[in-house]
Amino acid sequence: MIGSVVKELIGLFVDDGLLAASILCAIAFIGALALSGMAPAWLVGLILALALPAALVASVLRGVPRKSRSE
Repeated sequence: MIGSVVKELIGLFVDDGLLAASILCAIAFIGALALSGMAPAWLVGLILALALPAALVASVLRGVPRKSRSE
């Protein structure tokens, strides 16, 4: 009973688990890059501005049903 309530509660915030995981990984990598000082701030911002929309586009493309070749 409690397990199903927790699943429903998590489902309210996380609909696509792979999208959420890719966003968390991108932010962790970019954060480590920024905190280590290996890249200038403008480059970190550029990577962030490109990585998050790319993760979203990948998720959308993965969700689009493929047309069969016979149609």
